Amino acid sequence: MHVPFSAVGDFFRQHSTFVILSHVRPDGDAYGSTLGLGLCLREMGKTVYMYNEDGLTPRFHYMPGSENIQVTPAQPPADAKIVAVDTADAARLGKTFVSWNRTPDLNIDHHVSNPLYGELNVVVSDAPAASQVLYELLVTNGLPITSDIASNFFIGISTDTGSFRYRGTTTRTFEIAAALTKAGANPAFLAQQAYQSYPASRFRLLQAVLQTTQFSADNRIVWCKLDQDMYTTTGATTDDTEGLIEYFLMTETVEVAALLEVISHTCIRVSLRSRGKVNVSRIAAAYGGGGHHSAAGIRTSLPYTELESSLIRDIEIALAASPSTE
Repeated sequence: MHVPFSAVGDFFRQHSTFVILSHVRPDGDAYGSTLGLGLCLREMGKTVYMYNEDGLTPRFHYMPGSENIQVTPAQPPADAKIVAVDTADAARLGKTFVSWNRTPDLNIDHHVSNPLYGELNVVVSDAPAASQVLYELLVTNGLPITSDIASNFFIGISTDTGSFRYRGTTTRTFEIAAALTKAGANPAFLAQQAYQSYPASRFRLLQAVLQTTQFSADNRIVWCKLDQDMYTTTGATTDDTEGLIEYFLMTETVEVAALLEVISHTCIRVSLRSRGKVNVSRIAAAYGGGGHHSAAGIRTSLPYTELESSLIRDIEIALAASPSTE
């Protein structure tokens, strides 16, 4: 059931113990949503557990309260209400959560593909980040927004909008960023931590990935391959792939970029990005994935060669069918 913001405020006031979960391979918005909401509920005097299947990845240690992020335990705390944030599908909360055999009591998200899997749902698909949805929700209900909460929401919004560059960024997004700054978020410090504090291993990984780059459709489509050997040879981790695909959109002619990561012989993870002419969420959906118009993902067991051939063909067809390319 989709519910208004006011009903969520009542939900938070009526209960005393909460578990907050976000998606596997978490990004800035997953952590920002978890920490922002978690710290708010603690300000309200609630008992809060903040979990992620992957725990806290090192790159996000600077986020206020990040020490509270724990690996999802085998069993949830007794009598806790479960809140999922920034997660398009319940399965992406992780295998451990799935083993709980629980339906989230509340699902707060911004992905258009979200099937409303919670008992209560707030999904605002035109919001560029779950952190923006949560900010609006807290303000509507008069709930606390401290400087730490503001900083976490700011990172969530900044990273999910590509530092305020993506199509979903609106006037309201900038208004919220200003309000978060007024509440105590430090944009210069947070930007330095988010975008200018990468380890050398990330650039060695980028160098390796660039060697696999291929173009098609008059350089309007670019794709590359990432495999597990690259992690070994560069000393990188999966944390170092965050935002890597954005480098390929720096090419003037590129309309769609794809990063195909071979996780194992039975699993390939694909990240898709579009400048806007192609709706990559539709392409992802054909492979069991999903996301947004300009950013989507796929996890598939298809063999690499078959997937690469099929995916690039589908992107070429979609690009050719775009009215703006005529």
